[in-house]
Amino acid sequence: MSVSEMLIVDRAIERGRDALNEHEAKRLLASYGVPVTREILAPDADGAARAASELGFPVAVKACSHELRHKKERGLVALGLESEAAVREACAAIGRNAQGLDLDGFLVQPMARGERELLLGASHAPGFGPCVTLGMGGIFAEVLRDVSIRMAPVSEADALDMIDCLRGAAVLGAVRGLAPVDRQALARAIRGLGTCVLENPAISEIDVNPIIAQSGGGLCAVDALVILNPGGGKA
Repeated sequence: MSVSEMLIVDRAIERGRDALNEHEAKRLLASYGVPVTREILAPDADGAARAASELGFPVAVKACSHELRHKKERGLVALGLESEAAVREACAAIGRNAQGLDLDGFLVQPMARGERELLLGASHAPGFGPCVTLGMGGIFAEVLRDVSIRMAPVSEADALDMIDCLRGAAVLGAVRGLAPVDRQALARAIRGLGTCVLENPAISEIDVNPIIAQSGGGLCAVDALVILNPGGGKA
């Protein structure tokens, strides 16, 4: 982990923020072994168009702000953009919908492809301490509530057991011609999230949803939220 990743939480608290923006959250989580999507944070529409060309089309463009919790419902996400012109138009629309927000820029990332989605979470549970959650993810995650929970730190054996405890664990195997999800990579991400919440007491909650299981079996977190509790840390 570089010095810049180590200071992400401290710097956000110093600026009076109660959450990291998505780009900061992913940088932090990547430093703990959570696989995240490639992305570029652009300051404006022209920068976003250049970033899209560099990353390769199609891309997604999102508003990036520490004030955001749910972007899609507010018209702050554009998906499947195929050209620089489309990216510029999307940035203009997102900018209009983001009026009044403290916007850090436009987050550009390649469209992630995969048939299966997971979620990872961590929090400081009152009376218990830091815990980690794994579940079946996507838009129906809150309805299905197929999750397993362990207290941090999480051992490799516990992480693998969390995967097996999911009611939908069978779909993570080799089904319908899909490669099995990389269980070891998922276990490393679970353990990394546990370490992250343990080492950063000023973090009150982490939400990674979805982590997409890609066609080759690899994993890629495409969205992440880190909520801060400055009183929980040293700051």
